[in-house]
Amino acid sequence: MPMAKAAPAHREQLALDLLLTGKSATATVAHMAVHCGCSRRQSQRYVAAAYQFLKADITACNVDRPVQVAKLIHLLETTCEQALAAKNFSAVVASCRELRELCGLSADK
Repeated sequence: MPMAKAAPAHREQLALDLLLTGKSATATVAHMAVHCGCSRRQSQRYVAAAYQFLKADITACNVDRPVQVAKLIHLLETTCEQALAAKNFSAVVASCRELRELCGLSADK
């Protein structure tokens, strides 16, 4: 049953839960759009809010930054691989952009 009437806080918590189980941002956005009955754009907002919560939590815990960066690189590379296999080229591009930004490979750097 879609959660069309669910409160935004509930949707943000769902996004956070999905991210914590290891789902990529792209997969979380897609899941939210289907199961919550909201647009992809709105799903992206919920996922962004969940990431802000994660960022604050990690900052407060003083987590080892190189370890987190390595984990994110691995996750983005895995996302790219799976998206490419599924011929989801927009997800490949999005993951590559995030990876480029994370690694500081932008042309303007």
